[in-house]
Formats: sequence, structure tokens, C-alpha cells
Amino acid sequence: MKTITLDEDAYGRLKAWKKGRGESFSSVVKRVIPEPGSLGAFLSFAECNQTQSLAGNEIMERAIEERSSAKEDAWT
Repeated sequence: MKTITLDEDAYGRLKAWKKGRGESFSSVVKRVIPEPGSLGAFLSFAECNQTQSLAGNEIMERAIEERSSAKEDAWT
């Protein structure tokens, strides 16, 4: 067990992912946050969790496009 500190906004976001009173925050983190690893692992996670419908996707996509267009090699 570890103790972590979250600000109100972060706590609210994490709490919003809970699927009921019986689900722990540890379960939410394990369900929502992918294991570190390859792009393939991340894509598999995204497909399994239907992340295409999450709020904020447009913001993330815009940020990726802006970063990619600002660099010669978008993968570095």
C-alpha cells in the first residue's frame, strides 16, 4: 500500500471513473491506466476500453498533431 495526494480536480477525475461504490481507486487505476510498454499494448488498451468516446480526445489529438508538425520526425 502507498499513500498518494491528489488535488481536487485529479480526485474528481479519478472518482468519475469508478463503476460504483464497491470499486476501489486501485481497481480504477489498474483498469484505466495501461501498463507501460509498446505502442501495440497501448492500442490494445484503447480498443478494449473504447477510449474513442472519452471527453478530451480532440484536445489530445490536436496536441499530437501540433507536436508532430513541429518536428521533422514525428516519432522522436
